[in-house]
Amino acid sequence: MRGCFLFVCLCVILPSLPAQENTDSLRLSWENTALSDSLRLKSINKLAWDGYLFTQPDSTLYYAQLHFEFARERGLKKEMAIALNTLGTAFYMVDNYTKAIEYYYKSLEIKEVLKDTLGMSATLNNIGMINDDQGLAEEAISHYTRAMEFAKSLRQNNDDPKIEESLVSSYNNLGTIYTDSDPELAMVYFIKMVEITSKLGMKREQAYALNNMANIYSNRGERVKALDYYQEGLTTLEAIGDKNGVIDGLNNIGITYFEQGDLKEAINYAQKALKKAQPDNIHDGISTAAELLYECYKSSGNNQKALLYYELHIQSRDSLRNELNKRELIRQTLEYDFRKQAIADSIVFAINEQIKNSKIAEQQAQIESEEAKRFLLYGILGMCIILIIIIYQGTRKKVKASKIIAEQKEEVESQRDKLAHQHQLLEEKNREITNFNNNLERLVTERTKELEES
Repeated sequence: MRGCFLFVCLCVILPSLPAQENTDSLRLSWENTALSDSLRLKSINKLAWDGYLFTQPDSTLYYAQLHFEFARERGLKKEMAIALNTLGTAFYMVDNYTKAIEYYYKSLEIKEVLKDTLGMSATLNNIGMINDDQGLAEEAISHYTRAMEFAKSLRQNNDDPKIEESLVSSYNNLGTIYTDSDPELAMVYFIKMVEITSKLGMKREQAYALNNMANIYSNRGERVKALDYYQEGLTTLEAIGDKNGVIDGLNNIGITYFEQGDLKEAINYAQKALKKAQPDNIHDGISTAAELLYECYKSSGNNQKALLYYELHIQSRDSLRNELNKRELIRQTLEYDFRKQAIADSIVFAINEQIKNSKIAEQQAQIESEEAKRFLLYGILGMCIILIIIIYQGTRKKVKASKIIAEQKEEVESQRDKLAHQHQLLEEKNREITNFNNNLERLVTERTKELEES
């Protein structure tokens, strides 16, 4: 019956935007292309996270996907990791743990590449929460511890409040998971949590830690201490206007008084819790308060009132189950939509692959055709070169032969000229001899005559 105060540590490094911005203004900022990319991304992240996460997680999925695609087109790795973390959280809110953890791990991979230690700490806490919800305590503790160690490593050289906030998440998660198995260790983590939250002014988280410490004292039977811590936590929750926290705090105080046997105070606090829960139909708070009132009036012998509150308890419990069923229906619808989208994506992927393969085959055929043409061209070019070489060599031989023939012709003509000249000389000699012979005869005749005369 007692409510354990667990604040949801769905960690993401959120941008600093005014808290009063509504979804319309955030949507307009996102759609305004005249704004810088950084401001548009801050707007869509806040729209997905603050605008719809706790009311319409399907809308969160839509805007977180837009956030991711926008960041991916621009190569903004850190923004991609933030968007993936938001997608994981949206699936966590509808209990689709498979998808949630898938996106958390994708976010973690990018943060590891970027060496974003603080972001890694936040995502590890989120993964641990899924392990915790699935009953995987060892895995959850491992992730929570790693997250805590990452934050501690940053804490040594940095006083950034976000580091302390990440530590608060880890301490809360570790304290909660150890509450039943090792309450002493759980108390250590809650005390550390109170120290940080009181220093940073994190009132809500401080109050939740105090109430969880009160639960541990109550389980030990130290109900006076438990009441002190419950009351301190309740005062803080009332101051900050945390209605659900106040209702749970009132119910826890009422339960503690009931366990002490103080039915009057138990009824008083249960009535206060019921009065706060009924206007907004907070079925969990109504069911717990009505059950406590049923037990109180049954113990006091007032069966009529006991029956009245028992019926209210059953009615509220059924309403709460209906809410859970609606949540399950949303989860199944989202899962169906994503499966349908996955099938559509796979079909589109197959078609794209077929088109791509067809284009590749066409390009390959074109390449092969071009290669064949190129080889043919190379062959023709080679043959032309060989032919040119043959022609050149033949021409060169012809030129050489012609030159030799010309030289030989010149030699022949030169020899012929020489012969002609020699022939001419011979003829001249012959003429000279003939003339000489003729002259000799004449001289002989003259000499003979002279001799005769002499």
